[in-house]
Amino acid sequence: MRPAGHRGAEWLKTSDLRSSQVLVTWLDDSVNYQELFADVRRRPGMFCLDGTFHDFTVFVRGCEAGNDWQLLTGFREWLVTRVGGGDNLIWEALVLRLAFPEQSHGPTREELAKDSVINNAAVERLFELLDEFLQMRAEHGGVAKVFDEYWRWRRAQPW
Repeated sequence: MRPAGHRGAEWLKTSDLRSSQVLVTWLDDSVNYQELFADVRRRPGMFCLDGTFHDFTVFVRGCEAGNDWQLLTGFREWLVTRVGGGDNLIWEALVLRLAFPEQSHGPTREELAKDSVINNAAVERLFELLDEFLQMRAEHGGVAKVFDEYWRWRRAQPW
C-alpha cells in the first residue's frame, strides 16, 4: 500500500523495492529511450519479451502510450520518406519494408515467427531505425525537419 501523500515514482523511490531499479527508471521523466531500447534488444527476457519482432513492436508501442503518444511523433512520416511510399501504412509495416526492400511487402507475423533469420533481420532493422530516429529527433528542430521533409515528399506525389 502506498503511504499517504506519496505518488508514483516518488513513492517507489522512497519505498524498499531493491529489485525495482528498472521500474523506477521507467517512471522517471528523464528516461533515455535510446538506452532503454538498446537494453531491451540486448536482453529481451529481462523485459518479459520473447525476442520476436511483434513483441518488440508491442513494447515500443507501450512506451509510446506511456508518453501520451509523443515518443515517436514523426517516426511514421520519417519512415515514409525513407521508403518513398507507404503513406497508408503503420510504422511497423514500414520498418518491414525497409528491412526487406526486395519484397513488395514485408513478411507476415506468421513468417516472422517461423523463421528466426527473417525475424532477427527485422528486429535489427527496427532497432537501427529507432536509434537513428531518436538521435535525429533530439537535435534542435529535429521533429520540424521530419515533417518538412514529409510534406515536401507528399507535395511531390502525383496524386
